[in-house]
Amino acid sequence: MSNAPSPQETVAKRILFIMVNEQGLRAGDGMSPDNLTHDLTRHDIDQVQQQEAIEFAKDKGWLRDGPYGELQLTETGFAVD
Repeated sequence: MSNAPSPQETVAKRILFIMVNEQGLRAGDGMSPDNLTHDLTRHDIDQVQQQEAIEFAKDKGWLRDGPYGELQLTETGFAVD
C-alpha cells in the first residue's frame, strides 16, 4: 500500500506554499478568496481542485475562515513542510 498523498493533500500543500513563500504570510495572516483564486489559477489549479484542497486543509487545521471572509493560515498550517 502506498503512502502517497491524496490529490487534495498535494494541492493543499501547494496552497500553503503559495501563502507562505509567495505571499509572505505567517500564522494568523489571511488572504482574500479572490486573491487566492487568482494565484491558484496562475498555478493551473482549477476551481474544483481549489475547493477540495481548501476543505482538506480546513479539516487538517491548516487553514480556517477569518473574521472578514479571508482564509487564515494557522500555526499548524504554517508549520507544514
